[in-house]
Amino acid sequence: MTVEIPSVSSDNTSVSLIRNWSITLFSFGFIPVFVLLGFWQLGRADDKRIIDLEINSRLSSQPENLHLVTNLKKFLPVKLDGNYSDEYFLLDNRTRTGKVGYEVLQVFISGEQRWLINRGWIPFSASRDVMPEVNYPKDKIKINGFLYPVENLKSKETKEKIINRRIQNVNKEIVQNMTLSNNNWIVRLSADSESALITDWQLVNSSVDRHIAYAIQWFAMAAALFFLWLFTATNFIKVNKINN
Repeated sequence: MTVEIPSVSSDNTSVSLIRNWSITLFSFGFIPVFVLLGFWQLGRADDKRIIDLEINSRLSSQPENLHLVTNLKKFLPVKLDGNYSDEYFLLDNRTRTGKVGYEVLQVFISGEQRWLINRGWIPFSASRDVMPEVNYPKDKIKINGFLYPVENLKSKETKEKIINRRIQNVNKEIVQNMTLSNNNWIVRLSADSESALITDWQLVNSSVDRHIAYAIQWFAMAAALFFLWLFTATNFIKVNKINN
């Protein structure tokens, strides 16, 4: 009885090492894709890291008097003094720590200017049919916050919902009838500002850590697919044992 031992140096060995070309082609089609997706997520993590640094740099600066600001930009800290009007909306389906509620958007009058202020979050009442009570200072106060752009979205609100103060998003179609000083920006209150509710603003959609976790997942999938190919579609282990 003769035993055929594959030779590593022969031309036939490279062919004999592969025993399943379907899995081989599948694996080497997707492994590069998974690796590229991993590096893409790392690139997004770097982008978010730069954005976080810029946001922190702006928010840590001293608030500027909004009456004097000429270059309005996202996350710019601002301050105002004046009074709240009784004009407010409830931004629906907003969450904090897993609980659903509203964000309160209220008009603030400072001198001759009118600005829309997002005061923060309040929980739902016991029933959605019962609108929550919104309390606010009646005297003149000072507020601090930062600028945030109004969304350029089409409004799907019905007239009835707007009358009842409950809206699904704040956009230019909704604010254009409020005679605001600027329809492109709202002010989100800082947590330590007078009249602020629960803030906990989510400033970016996803964190640096989340993108790094996604990258690790893609690299792990590439590695798993490589070892799956190695053990199921090749004779590498068998040849290695024979040669040793």
